[in-house]
Amino acid sequence: MDEMIEFLHDGPLSPIKKWGTKWSIWPTHLVTACCGVELAHAFASGYDGERLGVLNFGMARQTNCIVVEGAITRKMARILKMTYEQMPDPKFVIVMGVCGIKGGLFWNGYHMVKPFEVVPVKYFAPGCPPTPESLLRCFRALQDEIVTGEAKNTIAYPKIRRKKEEKRKKPKKIPPTPKYVALNPSVVVDVPRDRKWDYGTEYRGKIAEILGELAERVTVTGIYRIHVRVRLENFVEAARKLRDSGFDHVKSVNIIDIPKNRKFIVEYQVSSYLRPEFVRLILTIFTEIDREEASFPSLIDVWPSADYLERELHDLFGVWFEGNPWMGKPFLLAPDTPKNPLRKDFRLQEEVYIGGEKK
Repeated sequence: MDEMIEFLHDGPLSPIKKWGTKWSIWPTHLVTACCGVELAHAFASGYDGERLGVLNFGMARQTNCIVVEGAITRKMARILKMTYEQMPDPKFVIVMGVCGIKGGLFWNGYHMVKPFEVVPVKYFAPGCPPTPESLLRCFRALQDEIVTGEAKNTIAYPKIRRKKEEKRKKPKKIPPTPKYVALNPSVVVDVPRDRKWDYGTEYRGKIAEILGELAERVTVTGIYRIHVRVRLENFVEAARKLRDSGFDHVKSVNIIDIPKNRKFIVEYQVSSYLRPEFVRLILTIFTEIDREEASFPSLIDVWPSADYLERELHDLFGVWFEGNPWMGKPFLLAPDTPKNPLRKDFRLQEEVYIGGEKK
């Protein structure tokens, strides 16, 4: 029996403490991902979780339960710990969703932390997404433990399976979920890429006219998608010409790491809010830089909206954006995160795949 449950069962007032705590579980929901939708569903009119004596609350110091909804990163682990420590005793933690339990899609990422390594977790609601019923089961199981002092699973395996497990000499390790490799279907593209978008050639011509000799190559890659390759020494000038032509903001900045060729590809995706003909167009302007001496001219004087994105990529890849005043200062990552974690300098843990067989 852990100390929180033991506190409720201790002393002459224990029946009152157990009764009061059981019917007044006030969880603060620590939302980091989409499981917040399932929690909202569980407490909406359809399931009405409040009828069980569970009331969501927004402030840690007035709550006695945390519902972790989504992945916990190194940076968020400090918030989880801080929230838990602010809560009065007795207090409990419930984790919902596969991202919270194991990391989900990000299970082998550099930034993942399991919640039970940070705070004591009482119950888990598995699934992606977990169902409202499974979350309410966790609350009911917690209420039963508060009264009886005994923690129990809400689902029991059949006796036949239990007997088989007992016969095993060695403890069974839960294997990772197998991933099946499907055979790729043959895809035949009969229509040239440019013809998929009727106005693609016209837009490509406009962009080529704006940039002139600064553009090495202008390519239509999809509907309202154009890529422009520019030399590094011409990148800033090309960006200014695009801005002056109506491309007034940056939507995204991206870096592609190609260690085999010792280079990074730097991409800026830009568009327009004010010039009607370019509002739907997303233009990607890109170039290559040396991977070992990764330096690139900042474009914050051209597009101020690039500031946040450049600082983020400096943390993740170590690229120095010359002219950005935030270079060299920690911005996005927790202090104990590996340096430049998205550079492909080390191998991540790999999943186990099962090859598909031809029939």
